[in-house]
Amino acid sequence: MNKLIKYICVLAFTVCTITPVFADFKEHYDLGQQYLLNYQYSGAITEFKNALRINYLDNSARIGLINSYLSRGMYYANKDKNYKKAADDYRAALFYLLYYPSANQVKNSSPNIVQITSNLNKCLNAYNFDTSAANRFETAKQLRAEGNFAAAAYEFNQTLSDKSFIKDSFEQTGDIMKLLGNNPKSAEYYKKAVSVAPNDVNLRLSYAKMLDKLGSEDEAVKEYNYILTQTTDNKEVLYSLERIYKRKLEEAPNDASVTANLGAIMQKQGNFDEALKYYAKAEYLDPSNVNTRINVGTLYQQKGDYKTAITAYDSILILYPDNVLANTYKAQSLALSGDKKGAADIYKKILAKDPNNEIVQNEMISMVKDSMTPAQFAEYIKKNNPQNAADILYNYALDLHKNNKINDSIAMYNEVIKLSPSNPEVYVNLAIAQGQSKNYDAAIATLNNAKSKFPNNSQITDTIKSINSQSSDEKLEIAAKFYNNKDYKNAINEYLKITPPTSDTMLGVASCYQNLNDIDNAIEYYKKALNLAPANSDIAYYIAALYADKNDNANAQEYAKKAIAMNKNNKQAQELLSNIGAQIDSQNLEKAISLFDEEKYNESLALLNTILSSNPKDSYALYYRGMIFDTQQKYKEALTDYKKAILSNPDLTIVNYLMAVDYDNLEQYKDALSYYRAFTATYAEDDDFKKYADTRIGELAQYVK
Repeated sequence: MNKLIKYICVLAFTVCTITPVFADFKEHYDLGQQYLLNYQYSGAITEFKNALRINYLDNSARIGLINSYLSRGMYYANKDKNYKKAADDYRAALFYLLYYPSANQVKNSSPNIVQITSNLNKCLNAYNFDTSAANRFETAKQLRAEGNFAAAAYEFNQTLSDKSFIKDSFEQTGDIMKLLGNNPKSAEYYKKAVSVAPNDVNLRLSYAKMLDKLGSEDEAVKEYNYILTQTTDNKEVLYSLERIYKRKLEEAPNDASVTANLGAIMQKQGNFDEALKYYAKAEYLDPSNVNTRINVGTLYQQKGDYKTAITAYDSILILYPDNVLANTYKAQSLALSGDKKGAADIYKKILAKDPNNEIVQNEMISMVKDSMTPAQFAEYIKKNNPQNAADILYNYALDLHKNNKINDSIAMYNEVIKLSPSNPEVYVNLAIAQGQSKNYDAAIATLNNAKSKFPNNSQITDTIKSINSQSSDEKLEIAAKFYNNKDYKNAINEYLKITPPTSDTMLGVASCYQNLNDIDNAIEYYKKALNLAPANSDIAYYIAALYADKNDNANAQEYAKKAIAMNKNNKQAQELLSNIGAQIDSQNLEKAISLFDEEKYNESLALLNTILSSNPKDSYALYYRGMIFDTQQKYKEALTDYKKAILSNPDLTIVNYLMAVDYDNLEQYKDALSYYRAFTATYAEDDDFKKYADTRIGELAQYVK
């Protein structure tokens, strides 16, 4: 990569010869030039930027700044091999070439722009920079956060290929131009952003303030007025408008329009006395201006002085009886003062001439709505506003719903569906209201109807789940009350009403049957619960315990093992499994002894082997297996089991006798003598075993030394 940046051209544009007139400009500019000549690029960049902030139009400072960025970028790339820092400097240089200056200046720089862009791309490739719009946007934000405004603005302008970034990139560039003191360019970029997002109030406020700062007052006023239509009380905007119109009034003290507008601003600020003074002056200057008189009326209406407001409106209507605004505001004042009939007459008069007047329609609707029942209002709307009836009644239903008038809202949603069955949102809200009134069956029916009409609507699917959950919770609560009152049969009925069944409902049914001592049904429903929650170790344990109560050890053992497989720390299941195993072994031992007594040695041996496979230290199983081996003359095997048996249970003293006999048979007399003596030393009975042992001790003692 040593030849990554082969060469770089230091710009040599025609330097502007205009002598800077701003204080300190020359000092910063001269320092910048000095630093650049001495290869102190960072210092040069700082000084040239300071000079440009004093005079953003100075072309010589701009060129000096560009050359400083390029020189430092070349140093980073070719000397330090720090391609990331080099890229940032090339970005900054390109910003001051492409975006900061005028169009003519950009055109004159085109050859240099091509070369610098090439150098930038080489640096970006060197550290594998992701050139996607999303990454460039994030890079731009990071550069701005670091204070590298020029490089950030360059990157913001590289994201414009992606529509999702256009507005933000223009706005961010506008912010950066403002920070760098280039206000005309800032306004230009704000305007571009507004064209993309005309409803963004904060963006338009930034644009308006910049226009205001640049002295473009008429354009600023348009923006400020738009903002006021979207906000109720923006003090910053009102203050700005007040300042603009007061200055305009200073220039033209007899301008009635400016005076009236200043009055309107004071009215919006709530400064009614000042507003009235301006309105009075405006009327004096231009008595024919109806709007000023209307503003006076709205001011008194705003103050709650409806009588004076009506007087103001009447003064207009005498001359212009069909003035829509004066009639509308007068009707509003009449309605607010309690004369709803008088208001209705005026509204009807307006609608007779302008049947599509939405403002009057809405005022009329609002007024009659308060004086009618929901059913009466629905009939009124269907008769008088048939084209918009569905929309009007839907909004009314939503208001009823928000005010917790659930039954009325349900009736109104149904009216809307009759008029316009194609809006899925209405069905959803109807179902929610039905759910709130605990009529879950009706809610599900409504949603199923909606799903048949709108099968791919996820909101309907989600609401079905929500209503089912609410219904289940309600039924669970009822079932729990029956259960707590030990009314298990009714509790079972309530649990079984819940659909779809859940592991909790099945556990509830199983528990009820268990309390009714109906073990078979309890097991059945515990199994259903386990099918619905197959990893629940506790449920498997409950089933095992019930099988154990029925002495069904095989099934008890199976489910206890399942419980432990699901949760190796389930101590209850472990204890139960151990107890079941002990019980099975005990039963098998009894059976094995019985088979031994019946001389069914093979069958007995099979059972004893089963016992010893699970419990190798069972002394009686070892004892009886040893005796079976004796019958088979397998003395060594017998001796092995006898030794284990007496080690496990020292009270089995008869085992010493049996081992002595086996050693005798094997002609291992020394061992035989030892075990005979051990037997007689601990055996208290005076029977044939004792007599035989004593005899053999006497006989063997003569031969064994």
